[in-house]
Amino acid sequence: MLVITSLLAATLLQGAAPAAPQGLPAFPNGHYVERLADGGSACGDATARWFDLDVRTPPNSPSGIDGHAGSLVIALGAAPVDYRLTYALSFAEPDPAFDMRTMHMIDGSVTLEDGTYTLRTSFLTSANGDAELTNASASDGGPPIHLVITAHEPRTHGALANGVDLQPFERCRAGAD
Repeated sequence: MLVITSLLAATLLQGAAPAAPQGLPAFPNGHYVERLADGGSACGDATARWFDLDVRTPPNSPSGIDGHAGSLVIALGAAPVDYRLTYALSFAEPDPAFDMRTMHMIDGSVTLEDGTYTLRTSFLTSANGDAELTNASASDGGPPIHLVITAHEPRTHGALANGVDLQPFERCRAGAD
């Protein structure tokens, strides 16, 4: 009887729907809000810069995807822009070159009134779950429009094109913003 019960349970589990993808390793999907300059939380601040990440990775390739990979909505002080992701890659290990943070590359595209733009981004994530947007550029086929530039002092981080340093972004729990 135990063998029959075990076989029945195994058969039922095989037919179960796979779990929904949860984002990239060390970079879970969610709503991220830029921390205050003192490192405090800004999750409840509607004026803070933010981004929403929804990467859909297949179970057989949890570290990345090429093709329709979800969405990245970015609001860095202007109206939010919703990019359809075309590529997402997460490096496997924290890197000493980045203060033991993990690198992620995410690309997307969006069609606006004045054309279609491709987006290329890079993020670093820390062990505490914070994400740092270290580079973002958009292009409509012409010269790139630098949204975020990479700065290297005192350590690798991102800065807006006007030179304003970005703080790390924390993942806020649902309903906190």
